Amino acid sequence: MRISRIGWPGLVAGFALLATLLTPTAGFGGDVRSDTQPAGMNNFTVAVGRVDPGVRTNWQRLATYRFGTDGTVTEQHWHWTQSRRVKRSYTGVQASDCPARDCNIQTANGFQSSSAPKQLTGRYTVTGDVLRVEWTGDQWEEWRVSQPIAGKLAELTFLRSNFGATHGYGFGSRASLSDRATTAELAAIDHTDLIHEFRFWKTDSNGRPYLDSGGGSPFWMTDWERCGAGRCLSGESATPTEYYVAAPNKSTVDRRDTLWHWRRALADGRGEYCYTGNSHVKPMLQIIDSDGNFHGWVGVEASLSQTSSGTNSDDVGVFKIARY
Repeated sequence: MRISRIGWPGLVAGFALLATLLTPTAGFGGDVRSDTQPAGMNNFTVAVGRVDPGVRTNWQRLATYRFGTDGTVTEQHWHWTQSRRVKRSYTGVQASDCPARDCNIQTANGFQSSSAPKQLTGRYTVTGDVLRVEWTGDQWEEWRVSQPIAGKLAELTFLRSNFGATHGYGFGSRASLSDRATTAELAAIDHTDLIHEFRFWKTDSNGRPYLDSGGGSPFWMTDWERCGAGRCLSGESATPTEYYVAAPNKSTVDRRDTLWHWRRALADGRGEYCYTGNSHVKPMLQIIDSDGNFHGWVGVEASLSQTSSGTNSDDVGVFKIARY
């Protein structure tokens, strides 16, 4: 008989091969798949950029990524660069009856727009726990994918790119990118649970660039109060430093928030009530899990100098303020 000529070892091997061919390719943590969304999640908020102390042309993107089941990815982002000297913009959100001074909250230039002005399209693959995105135009980036909350929240840890990006943070879920936490919800959480990790380009007192990095501790302000007719959060540290969080305009319906902070003594030194110098402007996107719960922000610092034509007073980089 044919089976006897094959023998049991050959028959077992044949069945094993057939089972391999018929078994669907594994998803997250398995083989290469162009149609497997990262950790099963489709909507991500991402901060990525070049934070290199060896150059003065660093840049940042704050973006949303949408991963389709067909292997396609679309991205929308805001962009800032040391190569283009732009001034800060106003959100139109007034910090009335706040712990900090009653000021029109500032943000990085352009973040107050009605929507993201730039877009990329491409394809992606997931190989094991590595996500590779190939953008149209021969640019690619790679991230390590993990699941801090299984089935509800994915995290992206930046690995490498071919277009100059050096650092980044990202989180994703199946929540809509129009889902956002309200200021009341933001005020109600325990901000000591949010861990701050950052990579910033700065210069020392002699104008020499360096990489300022840190992580593992809460953000510098944890005592926030809802104010500004309910449209912002504010706090004042013992320094004193004025802190604000608000949407970048009066009509935002997406994940955007902006963080603004500055030392009161700097404003006083200029004879100002609200500081118009080199304040810290930090556009952010909220991290929302698949159940609609808030887990912090990914963000960029885009504090380009307004007091000089050079880059010596720039603070630029990427960060996350997040809890799991």
